[in-house]
Amino acid sequence: MHSFIKHAAYSAAFTAGLVILLMIASRISVPKNNMPGAGMPDLSANGILGEQDHTIDVLILGDSESYSSIIPLKIWEQQGITTYCCGTASQKLCYSEEFLHKAFRNQSPKIVILETNAIFRDFSFSDMLLHKADKYFPVFDYHNRWKSLKAHDLDFSVNYTYNDSTKGYQFTTVTDEASTDGYMKETDHYAPVSARNRSYVESIHAYCEQNGAKLILVSTPSTVNWNTARHNSIQKMAKELNLDYIDMNLMRNEIPIDWKTDTRDKGDHLNYFGAQKVTSYLGRYLSGTGLLSNHKNDEKYRHWNDQSGNFNMTIYASLQK
Repeated sequence: MHSFIKHAAYSAAFTAGLVILLMIASRISVPKNNMPGAGMPDLSANGILGEQDHTIDVLILGDSESYSSIIPLKIWEQQGITTYCCGTASQKLCYSEEFLHKAFRNQSPKIVILETNAIFRDFSFSDMLLHKADKYFPVFDYHNRWKSLKAHDLDFSVNYTYNDSTKGYQFTTVTDEASTDGYMKETDHYAPVSARNRSYVESIHAYCEQNGAKLILVSTPSTVNWNTARHNSIQKMAKELNLDYIDMNLMRNEIPIDWKTDTRDKGDHLNYFGAQKVTSYLGRYLSGTGLLSNHKNDEKYRHWNDQSGNFNMTIYASLQK
């Protein structure tokens, strides 16, 4: 019995020591700024860390479909609503949830949009475990930073100063025509959604509710990624979870995508011309919810007007080439 207690005490001491070391290593390795060169991954998405506290009305999560299809500064220009896209390439729902929690540290969006293509991206238990571990011990995510640590990294304080000029949107006017053969052909089939992915949607929904936000599922137009079987599955899920669902692939009149001119890569993603149409509809929809205010004349949001003006100048210059 004495030997067992002694062994248990050693084990507890070792575990406590390991936890303390991981905590210290995490504090050292985590980027102290979100500026380029500070070691922060997914710079545009993490630009939300540099936004003024509690100024983002709408948070957007998802894979590349999200940051290719929605233009936050156009919603600002047209409706005075602040949106930020935390979309990343091939984003899995475990990463979507991480961005959700990260955003709510200093923001209080009233609406969270989840682009639904991510719901069909499978991920492993190890992926899920790694993202869960990152929440408590960021050293697992930033372990490669040991090669580039500087003296200031020993200062545990963080100061996020980078503010993404397009609020997460990735601008391009490249055009590559898409085929629409079989696009959104009618079917009674349902595309499979894994139990793990379903549980993450439920978890994201619950977190939004707990924090006073409304979760909306949105399927942006894509001839490559979207079909009626996927629509059927998401519509069924939305009904079961009592969520609003917008499938833009079925809204030919409201969002008149021209697949000859509005895609950059044969229907996989929209370009700026297609994104304008999606954004115009989405902005009106968001305004119509009655949950959001127009901040255009609020001095606190003046920099949004400045960034919107700079964005329009970039677009004009690009279109003149």
